[in-house]
Amino acid sequence: MAYKVLVIEDNTDCRELFAMIIRHLGFQVVEADDGEIGVQKALKEKPDLIFMDLGMPSMSGIEATACLRESTVTKDVPIIICTAWMADKHREAAIKNGAHEVILKPVSIQELQTVLLRYLPAPTEDRQIH
Repeated sequence: MAYKVLVIEDNTDCRELFAMIIRHLGFQVVEADDGEIGVQKALKEKPDLIFMDLGMPSMSGIEATACLRESTVTKDVPIIICTAWMADKHREAAIKNGAHEVILKPVSIQELQTVLLRYLPAPTEDRQIH
């Protein structure tokens, strides 16, 4: 069974691009367009990894990360923050609240693949993007 990745991103184009790349690599994808919905989907879907934006309506990525860390269902799920916010204070707040790492947008396909495979084993079929 394919690993499940939750993509929480309010920018539709960015979210759909991430989802397309992740699916191409052989993973199952669940999508959410804001932090609050993302937390609900994470608790219901129990993803193996979460990619999340920082600046979103209703609940920021930092707030969502902190909320996910409080649940026994999601406390150990790797959370990768993907943001255009370059300030150290944002990176530090994300890590302090439980994110595993922060990567900056724009993200190359290769970087997305590298980060994904750092946390999840590659699917049995080699579908890497070269």
